[in-house]
Amino acid sequence: MGSATVDVHANPRRLHILGVTLCIFILWNGVCDLIYGYSSTMSGRDYFSPAVIDMIVSAEGRSHGVMLLAQTAGWLYPFYAFYAYVMWVGMRRAGFWMAHVPCGLIAYAILMIGGIQHCGWAFLTVPSQAARLVGSTDNVFYDTTQRYIADHFFMGDLTAVLALNLGCVWQAVAVASGRTSFPRWFVAVSPLGALVISSLIGLCLPAPLAGLVLAPFGTWIMLVPCLSCTVWMWNRVGETTPGGPEVEAVAKGQTV
Repeated sequence: MGSATVDVHANPRRLHILGVTLCIFILWNGVCDLIYGYSSTMSGRDYFSPAVIDMIVSAEGRSHGVMLLAQTAGWLYPFYAFYAYVMWVGMRRAGFWMAHVPCGLIAYAILMIGGIQHCGWAFLTVPSQAARLVGSTDNVFYDTTQRYIADHFFMGDLTAVLALNLGCVWQAVAVASGRTSFPRWFVAVSPLGALVISSLIGLCLPAPLAGLVLAPFGTWIMLVPCLSCTVWMWNRVGETTPGGPEVEAVAKGQTV
């Protein structure tokens, strides 16, 4: 089930402040995700159909200023990446391959997503925004421009998607192994668990509720694990003296 005491080298107060602060800032990402992906007319099933692409590229008719606002969450992604550190503190005892690697992959993915993906959603809406503003009589040019923008977006986002998926699965496997400081059921609030559960809930919801769950899927991947890890470790971070018997016990994976 994992040790009752978490990484003895972490400063408890700083860890708590970091976790709470991250959760507060991640909420803004949720607002921006809703700007990009919320539709009051789409059900959960619609979000898993080609209709979601049309919704994203059309921006649901939102103004240029609103789309610019949605991009501001991208500025915070280098900060959001620290949520991988919060997870790592509780996973460190599992070792390099089961803690450092998956958390590193997730941190890399978050950094990449802030640069290419969060801005890329806005780039995808440019042709439709321009068409609404000045009109578009050349459908071939319009469609080609839209396709090329999408190609560049997905090419730039490729490594982020791969790293995020691999890191989330790897991290969930590490927690399920019982070698971390988290209980095995923590898989349910891991990044993978948050993604799967929110997707299943959203899939079952009708419009207009489905979009409230599915549009901010990227926010759930960060917020749920960060909040869960912060709460779980609130009174479990070791505050022992380096070199003392408690430190040695935790290093050996024993409960202190």
